[in-house]
Amino acid sequence: MIRATNRLAGSLYREVRTKTTGSAVKLLYSESQSRAGFAYPYVRESPPCPSGIMQTRQNSTVSTNVHEAENSKDGFLKRFVKKMGWIDNSSTRLRVSSCLLYESVVDHINYAEFFKYFNMPDTFNTWFLITELHVWMLLVRSMAEGAEKGAAGRFMRNCIVETMWNDVTTRAKQLTMDNPSVVRPQIQQLSEQFQAALISYDEGISYDDKALAAALWRRFLGGRCDDYEKLELLVGYVRRQVSMLDQLSRHDFAIKPTIKWTPLVEDKQPT
Repeated sequence: MIRATNRLAGSLYREVRTKTTGSAVKLLYSESQSRAGFAYPYVRESPPCPSGIMQTRQNSTVSTNVHEAENSKDGFLKRFVKKMGWIDNSSTRLRVSSCLLYESVVDHINYAEFFKYFNMPDTFNTWFLITELHVWMLLVRSMAEGAEKGAAGRFMRNCIVETMWNDVTTRAKQLTMDNPSVVRPQIQQLSEQFQAALISYDEGISYDDKALAAALWRRFLGGRCDDYEKLELLVGYVRRQVSMLDQLSRHDFAIKPTIKWTPLVEDKQPT
């Protein structure tokens, strides 16, 4: 009777022990999975258990450790690549692209063509008016990549504007080396005019050609153009450039910019 009781107690103990240890293994596996991606795998100690359960636990721990090591490696590589600017959405990549976009304006726009066609004087202020118009078109396209806070488009817009003002300030200092004190108030005045121009151009592009023509006549031409054919040509030029930018893919605009500005007066194709 006593031996039977002992055997019954022993079997109950092993059954309870097995269930408890199985729970410990399951808990260990879930906790290890939840902590995947850390540099070092997390292993939790548990009470001794029979060899069969110990083998199960070791297999689970080994498989989880390998999974964690792979995730840890991927996480490190992604962080490294992102830091080096090789990911499309990295701030470094977008900042470089913004600089290239601005350079496409100052390096490839034919300023002399605008001076000649619209009888504009070759001055710093006129150069800024032409640059401002094309920068605004870049800003319109940038916001298509995301206008909300923290989005790539909004970040690019800020970077393009920052690059423009750095260039404008450098050029203004070179022109006023004898009197550098006038640079700051001049830049402040241009900044206020720039903000007003963006609002005016945005309203114009949002409506019809009449609204856009009015905005260009007031800001770009200074209200001094009586040749409405030239004004019509300028409206068509802006519409054409905005359409060209709109057709660019995200890669061709935000990742590796390939902007091909069309000339102010297009060559007529022979018929």
